[in-house]
Amino acid sequence: MITVYKPQTLIELAIAESVLEANDIPYYVHNAGFGGLYPGMQLELLNVRRIMVPPSAVDAAKEVLALYVADDPGISFNRERSFWHILRMLAEAACGPWIVPRVGAVKRGAA
Repeated sequence: MITVYKPQTLIELAIAESVLEANDIPYYVHNAGFGGLYPGMQLELLNVRRIMVPPSAVDAAKEVLALYVADDPGISFNRERSFWHILRMLAEAACGPWIVPRVGAVKRGAA
């Protein structure tokens, strides 16, 4: 499976899925369920959604998605980073070690 599109919003994901479905192009959404389970930081391999297609359908999928999911102001959002967005990302990065539990951590007194 090859990644052909990384939607930024659920609306973009829904449009891309419907376009691929309408053109009978097989696809798979990586992190479809888990990606929206918890709000917060978007970590590339943990919760970022990606639309993947088989190698034989890559060209068709890219062509169809380029037609329908273009940078149209009606369906996309402003991708610029505002002051508040940068501040929020810094706060999430600072709080990250406290939010994400360490794998294999043993609580005191558990033994």
